[in-house]
Formats: sequence, C-alpha cells, structure tokens
Amino acid sequence: MKKIFSIIFILIAIPLLTGCSKGSALPPENKYDQKPTQEAIQEVKFTGEKGVAVDIADSKIVLDSKTFDDGLAHYYNTQLRGKTVYFFVVKDKDGIYRAAANACQVCANSKMGFEQDGNFMVCNTCGNKYPLEKIATERGGCNPVPINPNLKIKDGQVIIDQSDLNQIISFF
Repeated sequence: MKKIFSIIFILIAIPLLTGCSKGSALPPENKYDQKPTQEAIQEVKFTGEKGVAVDIADSKIVLDSKTFDDGLAHYYNTQLRGKTVYFFVVKDKDGIYRAAANACQVCANSKMGFEQDGNFMVCNTCGNKYPLEKIATERGGCNPVPINPNLKIKDGQVIIDQSDLNQIISFF
C-alpha cells in the first residue's frame, strides 16, 4: 500500500514541480516571457521627466539657444498626432546641440525615460549610460532615440523640425 501511495504521489508531484500541468499557478521565471497585451501597454503612463510643454508652429519647435548654455539636458513635451511626445535637448561640451526622445528602443515600454548624470544620460530603466557627445548619433539599443544630431541654429534659436519628431512618435 505504501508503495502504491508513493508511486501515485510521484506521478502527481512531477508535473506540478516541472510546470507541465495544465493551468500551472507558477509564475514565469522571467518577466519578459509573457508579452503584454495592447491594453496593458496603453495603461502604462510616462513617468520620466515630462519637461515643459511646447507647441509646434509652422511645422517646427523653436527654443532659445541660451537655455542650453548650462550644459544640462532640458526636457520638453509636445502634442503630435494625438500623442504626447517627450524629448530632451542638450548642448554638449563641444558646443553641439543635440535632441533625442526621452525613450530608447529597448526600454521604451517602461515609459521611464532618461536622466542626466554629469556628462552622461542614464536610462532610468536599465541604468545604461551614454555620453552627451553620442546623443542622437546612434539608433537602436538602449540609447536615447535620435531626433537630430545637428540641430539648426538660427538667430539664437534652436529649431526642431516636426518631421524629425515624427520619427520618434512610435516610442510614446
């Protein structure tokens, strides 16, 4: 009798322990094993630095270039095709103005954006660091999605074209 009970116990325990049973209550070992539903993605609100709301006028955003003389990333958001798009602009140590989405291709779904740490932008999700001089120069991976590495400067104004912003809308 003990032998039969032991065999039955083993036959029941093996599928439960290995996760082979139908409707296993065990969570996936990796949170990335399950793809989120479209509804779940839409529920996630952007929690990164939202910045200052700016308007697009005549298909461009115009910002005072003196704002960036401090070497700090300045954060902005704008409405574009029914979505709020978050981005930042920074002037690197070489005097080049750079603009990028406050999101990266890898961690965009977390909606946490980037923060500045000295001469680096740091992903708030994974902690990867990117030198300011590389902002807006590389696509893919976990670096800020480029808007434009060579922004137009005219009459003391930094100009961001709406066509450049259209390229990042899918990250929000």
